[in-house]
Amino acid sequence: MADIFLQLKKYRFNESLDQSFSAADLLEESYLKDFMENLAKTIGAPSEKIAASIFMKRYAFLAVISLYAMTVWNKKMNVSVDNVKMEPVEPEKDWLPSISLTDLTLLDWDGKDRSDWRKSVIKALFANNIYPIITMLEKTIGISRLILWENIAVYLFWLYETELKDIENDNVANDFDYLIFEAEGQLFGRYNENPLQRYFSEKTYMEEWNQQIRIRKTCCFTYQLPAGKRCKTCPCTHLAKDGRCQDGENVCGSVRSFA
Repeated sequence: MADIFLQLKKYRFNESLDQSFSAADLLEESYLKDFMENLAKTIGAPSEKIAASIFMKRYAFLAVISLYAMTVWNKKMNVSVDNVKMEPVEPEKDWLPSISLTDLTLLDWDGKDRSDWRKSVIKALFANNIYPIITMLEKTIGISRLILWENIAVYLFWLYETELKDIENDNVANDFDYLIFEAEGQLFGRYNENPLQRYFSEKTYMEEWNQQIRIRKTCCFTYQLPAGKRCKTCPCTHLAKDGRCQDGENVCGSVRSFA
């Protein structure tokens, strides 16, 4: 067990956190507002909307951790929202939090129909954890759920296309294909369609990076942090004026209709 948790450390998993808060707290409106206000001040975000986007990019590592365990080890983690813990925001520090679980039990696939077992893992992660948090962020902070879902999607693409690409395990290709193209919407929350599929597109060769890159459909607003840097995948780079997206906090003009 210790070896497993050690391997997950590179994905910001820490089995024992000195200080933490429960992810379930984020489902309380007053706590969520205070948290995003504090996070915005700490990371230098100009608004709680930008802070919410950055938060989801950090929280996406819970999905990375859970799906890594599912695909590589055929193990299910307890990712119920009241079992997930994160490092709190600390003044004058970049917030790159570790994630932990109160109950560290890993349940093995029982060897029966793996597709049904896989559905249970995906539903527990997305429909029962990530979806409620995204819903609260959209309702309370006013950020589009489409931005938040893409913030998660890009890390899942990275996990399966980069981190796991050299692993000799049939689960890698099978689970990735299922997650993006086959999993029904209800596994992700109250959706008729899979919310991840729309973000998967062909990569484009970018001369400035000398590599193939999948351009995002939405802007995650990272460029509005003090460093002012844009992601390689930013859809607004070629439309930017004076280093800012055309519509400020809104999605860039090229993808406004999408969001």
